Amino acid sequence: MKKHILIADDSDVIRSIVEQTLRLYHYDSIITAIDGQDALEKARVHKNEIALYVFDVNMPRMDGISLVKEVRAFDASTPIIMLTTETDKAKMMTARDNGATGWIIKPFQGDKFIRVVEMYLKN
Repeated sequence: MKKHILIADDSDVIRSIVEQTLRLYHYDSIITAIDGQDALEKARVHKNEIALYVFDVNMPRMDGISLVKEVRAFDASTPIIMLTTETDKAKMMTARDNGATGWIIKPFQGDKFIRVVEMYLKN
């Protein structure tokens, strides 16, 4: 059963904020990754158990857009939300073209973030 949310962000602070926000709304099955490569390894191990991905765009070892491409190679349908300070429309389009399903700009408000999460998890 798909139940985990995988968060990939190289910022300890952002990972913590996202995790705390999810837990506040009773999403307790959370996997965190410190960069794109770490996230890819965890995504492969848990691929049949992940209900939602939340990826930063700019990370070391593998950026979020490359990570989307890699994940889409073995998981075509699980929603992927890009969480970033990037407002570059071209990057947004590239992420979407490679399989990202949503985009949230940091800093974000917890209730707005959760509304987006719930929108994707209810499908």
